[in-house]
Amino acid sequence: YFGSTMHHSVQLLVFIVLLCLKSCMTFVYVSQHALKGVKVFQKDIPSIPPSSVKSHISKRSVSLSSSLSAFDWSLIDAGYLITCPNADPESLRLKRSLDIIKSVGLEDKMTTLEFETDDEDRIRGCYNSHIETLKRAKRELSSKKASANPLESFLNLLPGSSPPPPPPSNKYSVLVMEDNVSVSPNLSASTLSSLAAFSSRNQWDMLHLAYIMYVPSLVVTKTATPGVVRLSTGSQSALGTTCYVISEAGVDALLARHEERGYTLPIPDLMAELFPESRYAASPMLFHRASKVKSLVNPQLDTLRELLFEPAFYTKWEAVMVGTGLGTNVLFPLLVASLLLLSLRSGSVSVEAASQLLETGQFRGNALLVAASAVFSAISLLVLAQGVMLAPSPPAEKEE
Repeated sequence: YFGSTMHHSVQLLVFIVLLCLKSCMTFVYVSQHALKGVKVFQKDIPSIPPSSVKSHISKRSVSLSSSLSAFDWSLIDAGYLITCPNADPESLRLKRSLDIIKSVGLEDKMTTLEFETDDEDRIRGCYNSHIETLKRAKRELSSKKASANPLESFLNLLPGSSPPPPPPSNKYSVLVMEDNVSVSPNLSASTLSSLAAFSSRNQWDMLHLAYIMYVPSLVVTKTATPGVVRLSTGSQSALGTTCYVISEAGVDALLARHEERGYTLPIPDLMAELFPESRYAASPMLFHRASKVKSLVNPQLDTLRELLFEPAFYTKWEAVMVGTGLGTNVLFPLLVASLLLLSLRSGSVSVEAASQLLETGQFRGNALLVAASAVFSAISLLVLAQGVMLAPSPPAEKEE
């Protein structure tokens, strides 16, 4: 256990050091834009050359084409893709998402739903789009299930007929996807099959095919089913809404809370509040939030996303969380402490070299090591400072 933990931790730490260089280059830009609010306008949407989109999708499709044909999506009864045409004037986000859907064999299951952005409150707009999607799913799937056997329904209405048996739990499950989705390099038909098997034998409210791991109070634990993990969350564990499957019970719980209180929390926070112990996920993840697709809700974090949402990074972090079973409230402080200690040690090497040079006029040692230590120390401190600056404050719940 210790050896496996150390292996994943060392891999992650080495990768962090390499990515520090990129973080340093973007630090000044992020510092200027981090605290300017969350509102974004149409002009902020990136202009991605269509050729780049086609190239990205074609490369991924070629690498996965041999395995995707075996995918079984019987886990879901229907799927919905959420997109905002006014924020995507050239339909680049939509086309990219539809290409991904087709590449994984989901085109026959998915329906595209279009929503206008809420430019007064983008978080509220995100909330409303998911609530309206779930309302439509409930309306369509409930009616389909109700009309599955019309003769039986008619006989139940006759005098003297016995009352119908209670409906089984979770009569349907719904896939909800946003147009910022990307395919994980760990996409696997066997993982999807394990998730489907788990869903048929266990009670659950949500199954995340993608989730954000860099949130407080998240603990990822293995289940008895290989390829499925349990997501234990706190009230601030906003796992994102990029790609998830939700059960009938989950749909009913969210819509009931909406009818009772309306919009009071961002939709990921509401899910964390309602389902602290009843969310599970594919392990490893099948999809992820794309690193280079700009956010319509909080674009001030886009630069950080480009770093943290790269597959080479999030797959390592996922392996650490699943392999150790430690929560983010433990791993984050350990990571910060490690970076801080390494930066201080590297800084001390640079200070000793400078002191020797000033006192004797010469330096006896490895100049390359000293230079590398100085650079690593500076970058580590900049990374920590950037993290402090970008740390979002907890959202205040609206008064009823």
